[in-house]
Amino acid sequence: MVNGGVKLATAANPAIEKLRSLEAAGVSILVCGTCLEFFQLMDRKEVGQVTNMLDVVTSQHLADKVITI
Repeated sequence: MVNGGVKLATAANPAIEKLRSLEAAGVSILVCGTCLEFFQLMDRKEVGQVTNMLDVVTSQHLADKVITI
């Protein structure tokens, strides 16, 4: 998750339970830490691993499947 997409990783997102289920099933959810800081959401993140843009882009490049919303 990058840019405004990091808002999806917070409890305010109506689909947070679906994301928790995906994470519990082994789906890697990467959340940009710089973006979380920009939106002042670091303490509200509920799912995913805080990482940086390089890791997000590299993971997308190497992944067999990427979910785009």
